[in-house]
Amino acid sequence: MNQLPTMAAAPSTPADQHESGARTWARQIRGGGQIIETCPAWCTDSHHLDVERASSLDDLTHGDYFDGPELPVFDAEQGTAPVQILAGRINIDPYSENPKRRTPHIHFEPFMDEVMECLGPDEFGAVIAQIRAHCDRLDEVHAQLLQVRAEWPESTA
Repeated sequence: MNQLPTMAAAPSTPADQHESGARTWARQIRGGGQIIETCPAWCTDSHHLDVERASSLDDLTHGDYFDGPELPVFDAEQGTAPVQILAGRINIDPYSENPKRRTPHIHFEPFMDEVMECLGPDEFGAVIAQIRAHCDRLDEVHAQLLQVRAEWPESTA
């Protein structure tokens, strides 16, 4: 891994902004030195841990979380609880050795704790198309359920 030189003093928190709107801060690197970090304009991460402690260079991630709808899902231990689905974040790991991580990508969580990592635009588009197609199928199943219930002799509607 490339060692970056120590940089001059800079703003101490990621909340500091310059005229461009970019947030910058001095980040301590484990093993010595520091680097001046600048968030991409779309990054909404607080980076407070990146300021408070030294980390390895490749630990930095910029991101923007997007939430998904909550569905009431039954759990045998906790009963019915809301579970977020179809959530995730736009990510970039600027110092990663993996080129896919050094380019903005999506980490997508179709269901809690199930993660699809490093999706590019085409891959994420394919996931969206599959979900959209499945929603069309769910509409068909819904219509079928309405028909079956209407025909069922013991149906109360």
